[in-house]
Amino acid sequence: SGPLLRGRRDPRHTDRRGSKGSRYVVVLYKKNGLAYTRVAFLASKKVGNSVRRNRARRLMREALRTMDATVKQGYDIIFVARNTIEGRKCGEVQKCMYGAMRASGLLE
Repeated sequence: SGPLLRGRRDPRHTDRRGSKGSRYVVVLYKKNGLAYTRVAFLASKKVGNSVRRNRARRLMREALRTMDATVKQGYDIIFVARNTIEGRKCGEVQKCMYGAMRASGLLE
């Protein structure tokens, strides 16, 4: 996957063209008209304090990094952690992310 989406206007830029929810993660996506895919990882205060939110973001990032599927190019993808992600293992989160991305047609 390409660079991370950054800045305040970037996540809002992905107005919910498409979204798929799974048990631990919600995937928001939109075509970006670029040759590469940008990714962001969000965890709201519903997930918990800063330690828990950062852990949730790290979990999602690692799950995507170690996924053996190829993500299609030309999308902005935002992974939003649900509060159910608390205490989950990377493999469980990865399964959820994979399922949501496959259902969204984001995988090659």
